Amino acid sequence: MSAGSVIGSNVRLALSNNGSVARFLRSKQGLFGVGTLLVLVLVSLAAPWISPFSGYDTSSPELLPPSSEHLMGTDDIGRDVLSVMLYGTGRTVFAGLISVLIAFCIGCTVGALAGYFGGWVEAVLMRVTELFQTLPALVLALFIVAIYGSNTVVLILVISLAIWPLEARIVYGQVLLYRSRPFVDAAITTGYRPFTVIVREILPNAMPPVMVQLSLDGGLALLYQVALNFLGFGSAKDPSWGQLMNVGQSYLSTAWWISIFPGVATSIAIVGFSLIGDAINRATSPYDHKPNIFRKQRR
Repeated sequence: MSAGSVIGSNVRLALSNNGSVARFLRSKQGLFGVGTLLVLVLVSLAAPWISPFSGYDTSSPELLPPSSEHLMGTDDIGRDVLSVMLYGTGRTVFAGLISVLIAFCIGCTVGALAGYFGGWVEAVLMRVTELFQTLPALVLALFIVAIYGSNTVVLILVISLAIWPLEARIVYGQVLLYRSRPFVDAAITTGYRPFTVIVREILPNAMPPVMVQLSLDGGLALLYQVALNFLGFGSAKDPSWGQLMNVGQSYLSTAWWISIFPGVATSIAIVGFSLIGDAINRATSPYDHKPNIFRKQRR
């Protein structure tokens, strides 16, 4: 085995054995966040079977308050709010997760190339990143949606373009941090190609802060998804949380349940993503696990 591979593997082994996973699993906020995300995913998959009505069914009376038959009431066209939320969970959550995955791939590629090669590559890629960062995300989203339409694919791409610079900046900083480390120099000396050095030696060590940002971006992507649907972008025929809140704003005084329930669900989902990020940060930070010198030691 080459020297670069040995050193890089040793560094990754040290990082993986520092108890970060165990600390994350002991974190109540981390488990709450993961549990929230799992519930959302399971609900979105099981919506056709657990929903009391179809998310497209308009046969119920309009604006019924919460009752035993309609636990969250009905909206202005006679849809069961609970059913619309259950059917809309998949569209909201999965669109957000796919957007984050695309943004992660773009951000990692741009940040890694800029940090590793430097020079004109760094100048060009980071100027492009800064350009996207200076553009207000929602304004950029509205501009693209107005030109290309408001289908689900366009919304996913729009959200990805809005959040990838956040990943790029984090990856760029981490690559700069590890670019001059001895194990990277050893890998380069051994003859590894730049792609191999980046993927096998640098990125695995740079992942903790990237994962924190990734979890925060999940909440941000979900918020953008709901906001765009709230503003009327997206198919009016498809149930979604943002669409319900859009409808409910006209009935806040008489039918509060239309907008309150999806608003609460959105808040819980975003908090869940944030708690995951905070738990990852605490689990991987070397400064949050120092022993308490004031705690009495057991004899």
